[in-house]
Amino acid sequence: MGFGRFRLALAAGFVTLLLAGGAAGADFAWDPEATFDPPEPADSFGRAVALDDPTLVTGAPSDDTLAANAGAVWVHTRNEEGAGSLVVKLNAGDGGAGDQFGSAVAVEGDTLVAGAPFADDGIGAVYVFNRSTGGLWAQSARLQPGGAPGAVNFGTAVDLAGNTIVIGSPSDGPGSAYVFNADAENVWTETTVLTAGDAEVGDLAGTAVALSGDTILVGASLEDAAGDSSGSVYAFVRGADTTWSQQAKLIASDAAAGDLFGDAVDLVADIAVIGARANDDAGAGSGSVYVFTRSASDIWSEQAKLVALDATAAGLFGAAVSLDGAQLAVGAPGAGAAYVFEGPDWLETNKLTGVLLYGGDVAIDGAGLAVATQGVPSGSVDVYRRSEALLPPPVPVGVFDGTRGEWSVADETGAVATFFFGIPGDLPLVGDWNCDGVDTVGMFRPSNGFVYLRNTNGPGPADVTFWFGRGGDVPFVGDWNGNGCDTVGIYRDGRVFLRNSLDTGFADLSFFYGLPTDTPFAGDWDNDGLDTVGLYRQSTGYVFLRNRLSAGFADVEFFFGAPADRVIAADWDGDGIDTVSIYRPDEARFYISNANATVFAEFDFRFGARHLTAVAGAFIS
Repeated sequence: MGFGRFRLALAAGFVTLLLAGGAAGADFAWDPEATFDPPEPADSFGRAVALDDPTLVTGAPSDDTLAANAGAVWVHTRNEEGAGSLVVKLNAGDGGAGDQFGSAVAVEGDTLVAGAPFADDGIGAVYVFNRSTGGLWAQSARLQPGGAPGAVNFGTAVDLAGNTIVIGSPSDGPGSAYVFNADAENVWTETTVLTAGDAEVGDLAGTAVALSGDTILVGASLEDAAGDSSGSVYAFVRGADTTWSQQAKLIASDAAAGDLFGDAVDLVADIAVIGARANDDAGAGSGSVYVFTRSASDIWSEQAKLVALDATAAGLFGAAVSLDGAQLAVGAPGAGAAYVFEGPDWLETNKLTGVLLYGGDVAIDGAGLAVATQGVPSGSVDVYRRSEALLPPPVPVGVFDGTRGEWSVADETGAVATFFFGIPGDLPLVGDWNCDGVDTVGMFRPSNGFVYLRNTNGPGPADVTFWFGRGGDVPFVGDWNGNGCDTVGIYRDGRVFLRNSLDTGFADLSFFYGLPTDTPFAGDWDNDGLDTVGLYRQSTGYVFLRNRLSAGFADVEFFFGAPADRVIAADWDGDGIDTVSIYRPDEARFYISNANATVFAEFDFRFGARHLTAVAGAFIS
């Protein structure tokens, strides 16, 4: 692919008509974002995690705040800057010694559910909390099974979707799952108890549960379909009359005694993932995970069996599973690892590692991933943020960290140069200052109106320094007279000032164009060899491109981008015409378009860290 002249643009953002998703088949990385490790001994923090990004819920069932092992739940959230912070630590309103509140957790939106399977002498209880519009969490319900027959460990597993909660009670004879629904006043009522058609005492049904739409999975890891404790999973569906019925019994195609199939389950629509942590394909307890799919005729079938690429004995791969669309996270606490797989082929794409028991529980939601280390006496939770791996960019671009004065510039081969030039607060410029066909870096210093330019992309003093403009001006760069040399322009209160030489002096050309709040950038929009001015108008989200250096109406208008995006313009495909593209700071991702129109991005890629300033240029090694 050839590249023509590239131009820096400093626009602040575009509205939502650019629809740009992740690159298909992208090589994603999971970047560490936060580690939560409360300074409270012996509380079993990390026993269970749930994530509805940006809300993270962690169970600590041995917390002693109310009484010995009464338990607690911690809630963290992620702010707009990407930092996670503690919101609140929750205790059950009537928590007592040994309840182990927080042994299981689920969260969706403003509703949080936590199980206390040893409350009331082992009957168990589940607590519901709701978040107010002010962000405060408060207990709204305490749930128990109707007519509890004794020690059932109600609350060993929980899941939540909309106005439905499913709760596992594995010690109630063969084990079962209870379904509760909320009415319009948010009052929860038990509506049914799910028991397998071939249930037998000791199956441990309800040791794991999952809910999606009108389908519930109930894991029975000690069921004996293929030998003692081979395990099975039951699928129940809700009909139009709101009653639940068993739809299928899922068993691994290679089920064997002792596999504990169903000890962990998750479900999204017609895809079920089931852990069998004691499967021994790579040695005793190496573990495996099975993916089942449901057809249009409601037939469940095994699609894939997953094992870690580096599986070893006692790895316990599949002890925890979490599914989010085409993303699957699997915990292997015996190996101290967590793995990410991507559908539809369910290939292993990432491995994260920690100490022993890292991966005891996992939760994945969108670009967020939480991995619990179920340490003794207490654990921790690591949070990661998904990003595309830092591969060489397919086009020459750069980013500038204004807080440090650091540049990262990728040339046409993908080679990256990182160096310091400028000081915090400077505004970055890129242009061909010495007419050699190579763009290099420059700075505009708002504090004094000076311009500092270098003729190489590396550290050192400025090769050219001059005064042009004043504080508050918005600088931009272009070849205004078609001589192959870039010079500086400034935009001030809706007026353009352009100078054709790199020295102090009056503007060679000045005209009004746009509104005082518009943000300028430059490019050759019509392949005539001259750069002209483009504008972004935040109030409407429009891009305005004009093909003459004079006042007048725009020749081209369109929408492109999303709020907070940064504009860059370049001849990405070498056809002689610069086109408007964007850099999305909160993703550190470039979205490239080869047309000046309201269109989808033609390709996208990640480069640099988040929340930097993007540049584009003819960077040549």
